[in-house]
Amino acid sequence: MLTIQLMKRLSRLLKIIWRHKFLRVLLCLILGTGLCAFLFVILGEIFFPLPVDRLHPPSSVTVLDRHGKLLRAFTAPDDMWRISSDTEDISPKLRAAVINYEDRYFRYHFGINPISIVRAAITNLKARRIVCGGSTITMQVARMMDPKPRTFRNKSIEAVRAIQLEISFSKDEILAFYFNMAPYGGNIVGSASATYFYFNKHQKDLSLGEAALLAAIPNSPTAFRPDAPGSLARQGRDKVLNRLLQKGKITRKQLYEALAEPVPDQRFSMPFIAPHLARELRRMYPGTSKIVSTIDKNTQRLARDTLGDHMIPLRKHGVTTGAVVVMNTKTREVLALVGSAGFFDEEASGQVNGTIAPRSPGSALKPFVYALALDRGLVSPETLLTDVPVDYSGYKPVNYDGRFRGGVTAKDALTHSLNVPAVNLAARLGGGGIYAFLKEAGITTLTEPQEHYGLSLVLGGCGVTLLDLTNLYAGLANTGEFAPYRLRLDLGVRQPVPLLKAGTAFILTEMLAEVKRPDLPTCWESAVNLPKVAWKTGTSYGHKDAWSIGYSPQFTVGVWIGNFNAVGSPAVIGAEAAGPVLFDLFNELAKTSDSRWYVQPLEVELREVCALSGMVMSSYCPHTKEEYCIPGLSPNETCAVHKMFAIDTETGKRLCSHCRIGREYKMEAYEIWTPKIATWMERSGMAVDRIPEHYRECDRIIAGAGPVIHSPSANCEYIIRPGVDTQYQKILLEASVSNDARNIFWFMDSKLIFHGSPTEKVFIDPVRGKHTLTCMDEEGRSTEMTLLIK
Repeated sequence: MLTIQLMKRLSRLLKIIWRHKFLRVLLCLILGTGLCAFLFVILGEIFFPLPVDRLHPPSSVTVLDRHGKLLRAFTAPDDMWRISSDTEDISPKLRAAVINYEDRYFRYHFGINPISIVRAAITNLKARRIVCGGSTITMQVARMMDPKPRTFRNKSIEAVRAIQLEISFSKDEILAFYFNMAPYGGNIVGSASATYFYFNKHQKDLSLGEAALLAAIPNSPTAFRPDAPGSLARQGRDKVLNRLLQKGKITRKQLYEALAEPVPDQRFSMPFIAPHLARELRRMYPGTSKIVSTIDKNTQRLARDTLGDHMIPLRKHGVTTGAVVVMNTKTREVLALVGSAGFFDEEASGQVNGTIAPRSPGSALKPFVYALALDRGLVSPETLLTDVPVDYSGYKPVNYDGRFRGGVTAKDALTHSLNVPAVNLAARLGGGGIYAFLKEAGITTLTEPQEHYGLSLVLGGCGVTLLDLTNLYAGLANTGEFAPYRLRLDLGVRQPVPLLKAGTAFILTEMLAEVKRPDLPTCWESAVNLPKVAWKTGTSYGHKDAWSIGYSPQFTVGVWIGNFNAVGSPAVIGAEAAGPVLFDLFNELAKTSDSRWYVQPLEVELREVCALSGMVMSSYCPHTKEEYCIPGLSPNETCAVHKMFAIDTETGKRLCSHCRIGREYKMEAYEIWTPKIATWMERSGMAVDRIPEHYRECDRIIAGAGPVIHSPSANCEYIIRPGVDTQYQKILLEASVSNDARNIFWFMDSKLIFHGSPTEKVFIDPVRGKHTLTCMDEEGRSTEMTLLIK
């Protein structure tokens, strides 16, 4: 019904127009002009298509922090500063200033404004020169899209292009094209770039006066750019402000306040924060012009400044640079990444990114050997480990100080970073062991087969990056769940993989939290407000790399100190060079975060163990201590160190269950050490319980472990070198026995070749052939091996 009424009214209107000659001619002109324009545009699209690609010239790559603050920008391929921005990023003040100054009917016309063109033509004729133009914002976009000299023909092309733009894009999109393509002097293109260079801020934060200046500059970039000598920037800005007042867009008070604003007379430098990260992200994501990183600008500056402060005294000792990574423990987002102590320090190769450069980690991988041993039930914190000289087919690890300790608890071995117990544990893991774990946990630099690294892997016999290593510790900090670190905020999160039990991660964390810290005062009352941190250091061979990695439930921090040219220095020690940087950062970070620590998992319990052996207490253990354990997993053997023996009251000899019958004796407690520890203690002159020898008239063999042969090495072939006297090629015979044995016997092919103290070193001349070598203690307990000499 409504449609019929409209049709009737339209019919009456056409009849009225048709009766009047003037109206009839006008209608024909309008329809004809419209038809011509329509055909013109259609033909233009066919034969003269809009070059849309020119609306998107190459952009500068911008790297932002997690809050959208600019960290660093790179020039576009044509060396222009062209920072693209979305419509919502453009300041409302700037948008209003440009529309009201350049094209107040922008929202209403269809690309061209005939009234403006006629007015400009009349003005130019009166002045007999071009004093103003009639271009709309859309026509200016068309000109910036395809710059040409200002001629009537080119002006006509701009008009066609403007109509095409209006057909293809919305008003907001056209406005965004204008702000991204407008020239602002020199190699500055776009309002976002201009805002940083002239006002050192994001364009969302522009004041009215600043917006007015940016609205004026594109009219004459050479004359109005504020950093040029004799600039007319103030006049251009004031003209825009007065136009806004005339149009009723601002009040007189706003005008006076804006006029009072200073006009910049020089360019600011672009932000240059996290330069190594920015460069790496640009390399990783080619073709992406706007990259939102996980970096927190304030944390980045804190890490950079803290590292710089600590490098001042280190440089006096020939140490030139360092690197820092700060992660959010829970999310693994990198909050700070400092690639070197000075990006522009050419002498120290400051542009090298130390966070991704593979370096020897020293002892920083040891905690993960203990983690696997805890996770597999091989040890608990107080388990006694062997720290004596050892030979793995020619590989003989030693501790950093060259000393051995005999027996040492797992916790003390870790907190004191002893090498031999760590290597022994790594050997016990078997299979893929630490190598397979590190690969699965995200270490990307283990590119060689496992055999290439061997047992030296745990002591730093490989290369790792600071980013990977810090993220590895973040896996411990996340209760044994490992996942990749994050550098971009806008990318998806990968599901973490649980590689360790939560109880294991908790126990190891408590062990690492007891490592002596460089920042803790001697007075306990002064230390209660310092944040609790689990941490580990590492120092590579030759003092070339100093590491310190620490974590809490809130943050995981990694620090590397050294020289990029791999020159060592005595000052490059993990605890002394990198440790202070680590704890200064944690102390500052703690001021803006809570101090929560890990809650003990339900699967973890406290238990009492023998204070000496670390094993479950027997009735003979005189002292106890507490340790964390995982019931059903942690070692549960009863203490084997403290034993009671029956001592004959007449002879003072040791009686076994067979020979004590009918004899008077008393029970006495002795410490029985494993063969390796007992022999080492004796050779080192340490006091060892001298257990009385077995009653000679008893013909029974005492139970217990036989001697442990250290040399010759098992599964090792010995080759006699021709031309060298055999006296210089003698083979060492060396074994360990328990401290209940005082003598040992060596047999070669059943022939006795030595009898004496186990602490004596014995050498034999090599004889070609396959031999059977036997070591026996005085109780008849023996160990046998095959010796192959070629």
